[in-house]
Formats: sequence, structure tokens, C-alpha cells
Amino acid sequence: MGFARTCAVALVGVEGVVVEVQADLEPGVAAFTLVGLPDKSLTESRDRVRAAMVNSGAEWPQKKLTVGLSPASVPKAGSGFDLAKPRQEPS
Repeated sequence: MGFARTCAVALVGVEGVVVEVQADLEPGVAAFTLVGLPDKSLTESRDRVRAAMVNSGAEWPQKKLTVGLSPASVPKAGSGFDLAKPRQEPS
């Protein structure tokens, strides 16, 4: 149905690691699934993202939404992944 990719940064010690955020929207029972080694604050992102969409006037899709954070081997924490920005390609 719909697929999108963007990037965010995970901090591992003092190093930043680029994380690709992939969202896939499919027909099915309405659900929000987060995969890719998220911590508790990321598990709660579904509530923050849903509130932001509803308060901006957008409708929450009544479909199956899967969000993948890659690479899965990198621990991810914090709310910085809620609104990941598109990667700027070099000119």
C-alpha cells in the first residue's frame, strides 16, 4: 500500500550512527509495530506520533503500520526517531 524511508541518528557512546527509518502501511487489522532494537521510550512513540498527527488535523490510518529501524544491531533510544528527517544527498 505505502512505503517510505528516511533517516535519523542513534548515539552509541559519543558516536553518531545513521539509522534508516522505514515505514510500511498495509491493509489489515489496525496496528503499530516497531522493530529494530527499540527501547521503552521508542515503544511509546506510537502514542506521541498518533497525538501529533491527530492534533495537526491528519487522520490516523486504520491499517497495519510497521516501522523498522535499521541497522537492528544498534541500540536506539529517545524520542528523536519520532520525527526523522529525510537524508540530504550530496550535490
